Amino acid sequence: MTSTRSITVGILEDDEATRGYLEGELSREPDFQIVFSCGLLKDALAALSNEPPEIVLVDIRLPDGSGLDFVRAYRKQTTGRALILSVLGDRTTVLLAFECGASGYLLKDTPAEQIARDIRALVDGGTPISAKIATHLLAVLNASSQGRAKQQASPLLTARELEVLTMFSRGLSYAETAAALGLSSHTGADHVKSIYAKMEVHSRNEAVFEAVRNGWLEL
Repeated sequence: MTSTRSITVGILEDDEATRGYLEGELSREPDFQIVFSCGLLKDALAALSNEPPEIVLVDIRLPDGSGLDFVRAYRKQTTGRALILSVLGDRTTVLLAFECGASGYLLKDTPAEQIARDIRALVDGGTPISAKIATHLLAVLNASSQGRAKQQASPLLTARELEVLTMFSRGLSYAETAAALGLSSHTGADHVKSIYAKMEVHSRNEAVFEAVRNGWLEL
């Protein structure tokens, strides 16, 4: 009999009813294990002293601070992925969330079954984004690239590294990118490490955003 691997999940949500709803719905999924569920930033930060979960669901507005501060701390401690779940959908907040290390962004009207699917997608290297959020991101990124003279090449990145970023901008995961470019997983990982080091970023989303802003990629 095949066993299902457990995906550890943390929840940071200050609204008690919403937090309880998320706990209840996600606990019904046989492959999820809720390791903490907090309503305050300080409690969630304290929970990180234990083994951090693979995925965290994070609200932004909290009584004692910003959920983005938690995302920054979480990303410093782990390679896990943060999924923003917020009523805030303005462009500035969305971009800041990804720059802080978020790997996905959903609005709070997202159905529970979709949240569960998106958690699994995160584990597989995906970047789940609500349709409204995607529209904002594309508008901002396209606007930032308009009027900028197109550069023939990045002064930092090699041609192969730009190809890797291009695959990322199309939504491919690490494994899919390596396969598309005919790279081994080890070589693909080396390229990603090099990109992050040269661009001084910490996530795939940050790298793509910076490349678009600098005119190295077009969406």
